[in-house]
Amino acid sequence: MADTRSTGTPVLSVSRLDHRVGPGFALRSVEFSVHPGEGVAIIGTNGAGKTTLIRLVAGLLRPDGGEIRICGTPPRRWGQVSRHIGYVQQSKDLPDGVTVETYLRHQLKLRRASPGRYGELIALADLEQYRDRYVRSLSGGSQRKLHVICAVAHRPDLLILDEPTTGLDPTARETLLELLRSLKKDGVGVLFASHHRDELVALADSVVALHRGRQVEDASLEAVTRWGERSSLILEAFTEADLGRLRSWAEREAAAGGLVRAVHTAENGAKLDLSDGDHRGTLAELVSRAHAAGLALRSAAYFQPTLADVVRSLVDQAEPEDNA
Repeated sequence: MADTRSTGTPVLSVSRLDHRVGPGFALRSVEFSVHPGEGVAIIGTNGAGKTTLIRLVAGLLRPDGGEIRICGTPPRRWGQVSRHIGYVQQSKDLPDGVTVETYLRHQLKLRRASPGRYGELIALADLEQYRDRYVRSLSGGSQRKLHVICAVAHRPDLLILDEPTTGLDPTARETLLELLRSLKKDGVGVLFASHHRDELVALADSVVALHRGRQVEDASLEAVTRWGERSSLILEAFTEADLGRLRSWAEREAAAGGLVRAVHTAENGAKLDLSDGDHRGTLAELVSRAHAAGLALRSAAYFQPTLADVVRSLVDQAEPEDNA
């Protein structure tokens, strides 16, 4: 691992990065950096270029313009930068008929890592009890942890992950996030593409937000998490005759303060933006209040914005100023 922590030198710097994917899409003027022990999340709307950016940083694609440097070296010089990075793809098949111990020891040889790292790594991922199990028989979470410890076997400065917890159940997701947090504490810079808010809360120190191939300005981690907390309820009136009464009742709820901070017109009903806080009982509470007021509801749904929704909101908020 390079001595970047003491100098403050970023393990990754991306400057004015351009890359054309096809006639209708390109990444344009992307800029950010990752420092030792820092987590940077790439978020965005669907098709915004998250995986393309990950592949560019990993050296699997060559940019059309701008510059990428890993510990000061362009990633196309693979012989020089491979020792600095670990890369975990979104999905990667494991071989049949190979045990965890055999696979990990083989990966140590491939990555020219010390054989003595075996015990440290298998303990780090809490996989000791599975050392004699075939790798293909492991749960999805355990397979993902195995990929991660293989990626950091050679002590890289930068760990790159594409959607690290996709497909994992909540328990497996949390154990993997704990593993990644421990790597950050050891000084590893972590760059990851994500569409899960809990990954940002657990790992991110900053975000790179993409929309249609362009970086969203002023998309701070604080702004993203704040927007991500803005949950809402969508209530649908049972009949068209009930629609006006439902919207009037919702306006009174907002005016009174408390659970509802704003109301918007929705098709066949109303969208109630909720105040900050824990909303585990809010749906039941507001539906109960509506029934007590004599309102007939056809449906009620709780909605929490995804990261893609948050990015769209930030873009929509910025566009009036951009067009002024």
